Amino acid sequence: MSSFNHRDTVLPDVTTEQSTAQVPAIDSVGMQGIAIPLHVLGKRGERLASQAKVDVTVSLDHPNAKGIHMSRLYNLLQQYLSNKDLHKSALTSLMNALIESQDGLSKSAQLNLHFELTVSRPALISKTSGYQSYPASLYVMRSSEHYKAQLKLRVPYSSTCPCSASLSRKALAEAFATQFESKQFEGQQLTVEEVGAWLASKQASIATAHAQRSFADITLDLANKDIPDFIGIIDLVENALGTPLQTAVKREDEQAFAKRNAENLMFVEDSVRRLHAALSTYYQATYFRVKVEHQESLHAHDAIAEISGPVHR
Repeated sequence: MSSFNHRDTVLPDVTTEQSTAQVPAIDSVGMQGIAIPLHVLGKRGERLASQAKVDVTVSLDHPNAKGIHMSRLYNLLQQYLSNKDLHKSALTSLMNALIESQDGLSKSAQLNLHFELTVSRPALISKTSGYQSYPASLYVMRSSEHYKAQLKLRVPYSSTCPCSASLSRKALAEAFATQFESKQFEGQQLTVEEVGAWLASKQASIATAHAQRSFADITLDLANKDIPDFIGIIDLVENALGTPLQTAVKREDEQAFAKRNAENLMFVEDSVRRLHAALSTYYQATYFRVKVEHQESLHAHDAIAEISGPVHR
C-alpha cells in the first residue's frame, strides 16, 4: 500500500519539544477574558453576580520547556467554576490543580475574576428600592510558599464641594439682606412665615453648590482564604462617605439625598480620610489602598486623591 494513504493518528504537539538551550523563566503565561457562568454569593446566600470574566496564568519555570499546557487551564476553570457557587474550598482546590496540571513546569498560579456585583439598595425614605452595580475583581496567587488574595471594588457616590457650598450660602445671605433691608430701615418686624415663604420661593434660588458623581476604588489585601463579605465592605464604604448614589427614588428620597449632600460636604482629601478611618480596622484585610475620583462639574478635569495603610486589629 502506498505510504501516501497512511495516516498517523497522533497529532503533533510542538509545546512538548524540549529546547537544548536554557531559557529564562516566565513569570506568568496563560489566558485572559475567559467567560464563565459563575455564581458570586452574599453572606446570606443571595446571588450577587451570575457571570465573570477570568484571567488565568501559571509561571513557566522549567529551564528547557517551550511552553505550558494551556488548554488544561481552561478545562480546570470549567471544572471548578462553571455554573458553581464561588467558595473558598473550590478556589483553593483550583489553584492547586492549576499548578499540578503543568507536570512540573510551573511553581505558581494566578487567577483574576472580574464581575459586576448587583446589589439591592433601599431608598432613603420611601419604601422603594432598586439595584446598584459595583464592578469588582478577586485576585488569587498560589505558590509553594505563598497564598495571596486581593479584592478590588469600585463604589460610586456623590460629593458636594465645600467651597461651592460656602459661596452659595454667601450669595443667599446677600440676597436675603437686599430683599428685606427696606423693612429693617422702616422699622417693620419680620415674621417667621414671611421669611419662610421667601426662602421657599424661586427668589431664594440664588446659587447652588456644585456636586458630582464620584468613585472610590478600594483595594484590600485579604487576611485569609475566605470569600470577602462583599456587601459588608460596600456598606462600610457607603456609610463612611454618607452620600451613596441612589436607585429608585421618590420626591422625599430626593430631598433626603440633597440634605445628605449638605451634611457631608467633601473635598477629595476629606473622602480619603473618611475611608482611611473606616478601613484601617477592617477585619478581613491586612492592608488597604484607596483612590477617590471626583468627576468635576465645575472644571473640565477631575480631582483625585489616594491613601493607603495597614489594618490594625
